[in-house]
Amino acid sequence: MTTKSIMKSGLFTLKPSDTVAHAMTLMHEHHVRNLPVVDEEGSFIGLFGLRRLSHLLLPRVALDLGKHSVSSLHFLPDEVVQMGDRWHKIADQPVENFLEKQSKLLFCKPGTAFPELIALLDESKDASLPVIVIKGKSKKLVGMVSAWDVLEGIIMGRLINPNDEDDVAE
Repeated sequence: MTTKSIMKSGLFTLKPSDTVAHAMTLMHEHHVRNLPVVDEEGSFIGLFGLRRLSHLLLPRVALDLGKHSVSSLHFLPDEVVQMGDRWHKIADQPVENFLEKQSKLLFCKPGTAFPELIALLDESKDASLPVIVIKGKSKKLVGMVSAWDVLEGIIMGRLINPNDEDDVAE
């Protein structure tokens, strides 16, 4: 089984100029944790998702303490008003201001083999990976794959009876 046999195509994507509020609406409507951001040619630019949003909304102290493996932040006040203030500061800003850093972003290709895909998903902190075809400097987004897609592939028997006729060039 390869990534191509289980990835989702026909994705909901964002443009770099789309607002954070628009991104949140799309994530909510389509029950996805991450949305890929692409340019006019469909080239992958980055991801915007719930993980990034939590970093924007949580108090800075919670993020700093989380880096030191503090397992409970119950001592922090609820700060609903402050969280609302932080939301209003970012809601109308373009998502391109808040994309995950390219150096930390993992991706796979349509031909990525199942064992490597499992390892990449395990390493990813976003629970899903963009599927990209690289040609020169172009990174064409062709799909997304998540741990749920892997489970569905196993349950539906694609692991036992793979159908990997790759028609997507790498």
